[in-house]
Amino acid sequence: MCGIFGILAKAEADLPRPLLESAIRELFILSETRGKESSGIAVRGSADRTLHVTKDDIPASELIRSAEYRRFLDKALGPSYSDGQRELAAIAHSRLVTNGSQENNTNNQPCIKDGVVMVHNGIVTNVAELWERYAGRIERRYEVDTEVIASLFRLFLKEGLGPVEAIRKVFSEMEGAASVAILLEDSSQVLLATNTGSLYFLEDPAGSLVFASEEYIARSFTE
Repeated sequence: MCGIFGILAKAEADLPRPLLESAIRELFILSETRGKESSGIAVRGSADRTLHVTKDDIPASELIRSAEYRRFLDKALGPSYSDGQRELAAIAHSRLVTNGSQENNTNNQPCIKDGVVMVHNGIVTNVAELWERYAGRIERRYEVDTEVIASLFRLFLKEGLGPVEAIRKVFSEMEGAASVAILLEDSSQVLLATNTGSLYFLEDPAGSLVFASEEYIARSFTE
């Protein structure tokens, strides 16, 4: 299995950048216990609403020490902190490979498909059946099971469902376990959902929220 986590902050939370970066770093290290074969993060700030993603087939502890990660943070966070608008969403993943080689970076997470950027903890056990059932309506490009969640979620949005109804329908179609965090290229919404109950939240009354897929990670983060 894997570990997912994230930080969501409203503008009024006024979350200082050093504190945010430190929190992400700590959560990455804690989540590495769930998988060390790849890691990645997606961030959307308030400045231009652009989604920024970096991921690689290395443990989280290596990713956060890399020059590429530092450049990523500057690009993803810089505009929001320079214009004073600090509303942001960050979702991240530490991977234990179950299907889809980590050497092919498209299989690593965040998974990017059809304008959906998502992280997933769990295993979809009827992947082949879903691709066959929806053949001609969704197209498989990767090996990872998370792709079918992203593709179906986008399909159901196109068919007129709202995000909550769309992910409920995905869960009703799939077999297996899924805890997900989803960002959309065409919306400022953030969706957190689970069919196992494995999402844990820490909320700051000032307007920020931390989530993790493991209770011990959430508890350790508060210590």
